Amino acid sequence: MSTDNSSITKPCVLEITEAFRQRFGESVRFNEPLAPYLTYRVGGPADILVFPRNKDDLVWLSNASKKSDLPITMIGTGTNLLVVDEGIRGITVSLLHAFQEIELAQDQMTNGTALVRCGGGVPKARLLGWAIERGLTGLEFSSGVPGTIGGGIYMNAGTKYGCYADILKELTLFDFHRGFLNLKRDEAYFGYREQSAVKDSVVTSVLFELRSGNPMAIRSEVNRIIAERAEKQPLDYPSCGSTFKNPEGHSAGRLIERAGLKGLAVGGAEVSSKHANFILNKGKATASDILTLIDLVRRRVEEHSSISLECEVIVLGAWNERQVSNPP
Repeated sequence: MSTDNSSITKPCVLEITEAFRQRFGESVRFNEPLAPYLTYRVGGPADILVFPRNKDDLVWLSNASKKSDLPITMIGTGTNLLVVDEGIRGITVSLLHAFQEIELAQDQMTNGTALVRCGGGVPKARLLGWAIERGLTGLEFSSGVPGTIGGGIYMNAGTKYGCYADILKELTLFDFHRGFLNLKRDEAYFGYREQSAVKDSVVTSVLFELRSGNPMAIRSEVNRIIAERAEKQPLDYPSCGSTFKNPEGHSAGRLIERAGLKGLAVGGAEVSSKHANFILNKGKATASDILTLIDLVRRRVEEHSSISLECEVIVLGAWNERQVSNPP
């Protein structure tokens, strides 16, 4: 654990760090490099990186943020994030060790459906495996998709086989400004890789509606989808998955490929030769390399096809300050 707090520029640094140490012990780190916590394996340090354990910790962090005038940034498990080389100022929160419960919210199936309550910190793969063991179908679309359930809700993550909005019934959130909120599915807009409810909030719990199915058939479909992903997507190098959203009526990957950009590189970042919508860290990339390549690809595609690509990866850090964000 690093104890260098020189990057915190707010007053009363010693008082702030001591308060965090007393509250979180080994679950807080100062001036901590973020690259090991992100799938891209790039990114500068967090002034304060904290791993809350429960709802009370979230309330404490909210109060500490307001008292010290430090912004809060959520990083989840970092599967769809690019943190700049300068790092993240203020308080960075990871839910690696919190909100991990999975349970049936009712004792028996009703009309062939089951309500499942799941913590926002649960990995997508863990929930999928839990459902397969109990013969519950509806999560197959998430096969092979990394990250947590909370991050999946934030991005309305999905594939051509479905998305989390399709099975969502209720959300429980902690908003760093308003406290705890409970929302029904129809109280929040969910669109393509976006939603309106989770901004400035942490997903603490979700309620999904799954259906009864055959465990062997579900497992077979999951294996098929995972094999399909492995065949079509470059999984051998760090990335954030799809870099750009698919424009309506178009495939971002095909637009990039038609612009002749497969294999284009900036420093250690490279457009995948296997799937053009993946920008890879080939080993020694910096966040600046990746950002420069993203901008270059967007410019070249617009020049070639007159279509503007929208980035799906969320960029966080010193140059892109925001009070609260909740990516995967």
